[in-house]
Amino acid sequence: MSLFERLDELAAKGEPATLLTIVRKDGSAPRDVGDKMIVTGDDEYGTIGGGTVEHLAVQDARSVLSGADDPGVRTYELEPGGNTGMVCGGEMDVFIDRVRGQARLYIAGGGHIGVELAPLAERLGYAVTVVDDREAYADPGQFPDDTDVIHGDYGDVLGDLPMGTETAVAVATRSGTFDQEAVAAALDGGAGYVGLVASETKADHVLDSLVESGYARRDLSRVRTPVGLDLGGSGPAAVALSILAEVTMDRHDATGERATRLNLDDLVVVRGGGDLGSGVVYRLKQAGFPVIVTEVEQPTVVRRAVAFGAALYEDEVTVEGVTGRAAADIDETLELLADDVVPVLVDPEAAVADELDATVLVDAIMAKGTFDTGTRRSDADVVVGMGPGFEAGESVDAVVETDRGHELGRVFYEGTASEYDGEPGERRGYTHERVLRAPTDGEWTPTVAIGDTVTAGDVVGTVGDRPVETEIDGLVRGLVHADLSVSEGTKLGDVDPRGESVDPTKISDKALCLGGGVLEAVLRLQ
Repeated sequence: MSLFERLDELAAKGEPATLLTIVRKDGSAPRDVGDKMIVTGDDEYGTIGGGTVEHLAVQDARSVLSGADDPGVRTYELEPGGNTGMVCGGEMDVFIDRVRGQARLYIAGGGHIGVELAPLAERLGYAVTVVDDREAYADPGQFPDDTDVIHGDYGDVLGDLPMGTETAVAVATRSGTFDQEAVAAALDGGAGYVGLVASETKADHVLDSLVESGYARRDLSRVRTPVGLDLGGSGPAAVALSILAEVTMDRHDATGERATRLNLDDLVVVRGGGDLGSGVVYRLKQAGFPVIVTEVEQPTVVRRAVAFGAALYEDEVTVEGVTGRAAADIDETLELLADDVVPVLVDPEAAVADELDATVLVDAIMAKGTFDTGTRRSDADVVVGMGPGFEAGESVDAVVETDRGHELGRVFYEGTASEYDGEPGERRGYTHERVLRAPTDGEWTPTVAIGDTVTAGDVVGTVGDRPVETEIDGLVRGLVHADLSVSEGTKLGDVDPRGESVDPTKISDKALCLGGGVLEAVLRLQ
């Protein structure tokens, strides 16, 4: 039997394999260009030279077969200092390609769902077999000509059919007892996909019965039930489509997510682009959510190095690998979202949430309960408030605690966060001393930069003609933007007494903790 005949035989059985072909040879090598071999999960057919080079190539082939590595050319150096340690003195390139077996779909049950599923699967190239223990339902006339229809007991028939990773079994019989037999046969045969059409109660009964029969919960976790992707619709045809969509998704190891460049289904709008709100943005963005930041026209962003709100001054900022960019309007906002950038929009009322029908609204203004920010529970499907000033279950759906301590980052789905006590966070015994504040009304002009080291008594800037001095030694961790008109008492920046051990370009532990709390609320409530 030739290698290609062997490959065809394996494919017909539904067994995937890799085909190895020598595509280049330089110098002395054991085989010639064009020589081939086949590698499966358990066997090898043919040879490309034997010895270490073939051993390494077989290992690489099985990595490709498992999906751990991509198909492609591998280079093997046939000399003592090369990757094979062989002494031939040459070099050869081997192209390793994965050859998929024939995709098979076995349908246990020839009822309404099976009648719809079989022709749909045939059109997508599956070799379909329908099994039913009732002669009237095992009627070839109800199915496409290429569909194999077998009348017999589910367990016996499925147990005799060839199965492998390219085999899917969809179980839709009339009885939990028969479901159990079919699922057991599919698991025993090593089917790549096992789906059970059943209500939650029926599915629990079937799986519990299989546990009692000796099947491990780990094996039963492979059974997809409720079966299929949630595509909507009802009736046998819709169920068949959802099953085949899931079967195909699993076979190709796909995500089932929309392929569109811009998907606003899970859009999150975050009101407030300061450092704490930016920690929330970072967490949500890393979790795959599209995020828009809304701000006032001139935000007093203190820790600008880690705040997306700074984009309104600098046009673009990058916070730990996530880029935010100022957006002029809704059209530009959508364009930035499509480019996987966080748009920062001047929109104090977060009207964009209504215009784009956002799924989630997060109020990260950090008003600390001193005024009503205007956020309401009706603003989005999920509304989360950060800190005091919100009541979960009333004004918002959830509140995240912002006060440092044991409760920091905790999510409340009823009630409120702790009241603001007016105390800045403590650093090495310092609280108010580390905060820089405006001594009067006027225009702010800094004379230091974020990241500079300062000593107590140093002038760090002026408001009008009044100097602003630091009370402690440390590292300048935050400063509001230059040329802002500020009022007496406005926070202008902060000095961290821990000095150079602090990286002002890294999101703080507090901001990340709050981001984790918001992410929990979003995932739980959406």
